[in-house]
Amino acid sequence: MLPTPLQEVYPAVFNNRIVVAGAFEQTQKEFATLAHLKASDKSYIFDYGSQSWRRGPSLPEPRHHLGLIANNEKLYAIGGFNATRDNAWQVKSSVFVLSNETNSWSNGPELPIPMGESVYGLINGQIHVAGGRSVENGQLIDTSAHWVLKSGKWQKAAPLPIASNSAASVVIDNQWYVMGGRVNALDFKNLSSLWRYDVKRDLWESLAAMPQPSAGLASAVINGQIYAFGGEEYKFVKSKDGEKQMKTRTFDQIWRYDPKSNVWFTEQISMTSTRHGLGAVSLNGQIYILGGAMEAGATGTTAIVERFTLN
Repeated sequence: MLPTPLQEVYPAVFNNRIVVAGAFEQTQKEFATLAHLKASDKSYIFDYGSQSWRRGPSLPEPRHHLGLIANNEKLYAIGGFNATRDNAWQVKSSVFVLSNETNSWSNGPELPIPMGESVYGLINGQIHVAGGRSVENGQLIDTSAHWVLKSGKWQKAAPLPIASNSAASVVIDNQWYVMGGRVNALDFKNLSSLWRYDVKRDLWESLAAMPQPSAGLASAVINGQIYAFGGEEYKFVKSKDGEKQMKTRTFDQIWRYDPKSNVWFTEQISMTSTRHGLGAVSLNGQIYILGGAMEAGATGTTAIVERFTLN
C-alpha cells in the first residue's frame, strides 16, 4: 500500500527505487481543495529490497498531475497544477530537480509554457514533454506542444498530432509511444489512438488503435511489450426529456501492445478494481501499479499498490 491514498500519480524509477511526488492526496474536509483532495507536496520512496515506503524530500510547492522522469543522476518533477479552494487547476511551468534522494529539490529550467496532465519520455538521454493542458487567455486548453530539454534549455519538437490530455506513454528502443488520452474541447472525448515518435525524423506516426478509448490510464513496459492499465471515461448522453447528461465509468482492464506485430490484446486478467489517475512503472521485470481512484473524477481515491508479473 502507498503511505496515503493518492490519485493523479506520475511515478518514476530513480536509483532503482520507485518515487512518487505530488499528486492529489486524500485529506480532511477542512484542508481539501477539490472534493476530499488536496495537492500534495510530499514525496515517497519505495525500496525494492525491503518492499517498504518511506518519506522523501518535500517539494518546494504542492502539485498534482506532476510528471516525474529520471535522467542520469537527477530526477525531474515537471509542470503539473497547484490547487487552492478558489482554483484547483493552476497549471504551472515549474521544474523541480532532485540530484540525490536525501537532498532537497532545487529549481530546474522552467517549461516555455505551463503544462500539466502531459506525457514524459527519455529518448537518447534527453527529456521530452508533450500534450496535456496549458493556459491561453486565462483559460485552460488542451495542448499539442512538444518540448525537449537539450543542454539545459527547452527546444520545440514536432507537436502531437492532436491536442489532448491524460494520455500515457512509454519509451522502447528510443522510440516514444503515446496512447489514449482525451480532448476536453470535444465534450471530453476519449481517444484510442497510439502514436509513435521517431526522434531522428522528428515526426509522429499512427499505429494500431487501442481496444478501448481511455484517459487517465497508466502504462509500462516489460519484455518489450507495452501494458496499459485502467482509465476513465466521461460521456454525454441525452435523457428522456432531451437534456444533456454526463455518464462516467472507470476501467479495470489490462491491454497489451506488441510493437513488432502492431497488435493490441486485452489480457484475460484485470486489475483488482477499476481505477483512473493511477501510475505504473517497471522495476526488476515487474510492473508496479500505484494508487488512483476507483470512480471517475475525485471519488474513491485509493492507496492500493498492485504488482503485475508475467508467468
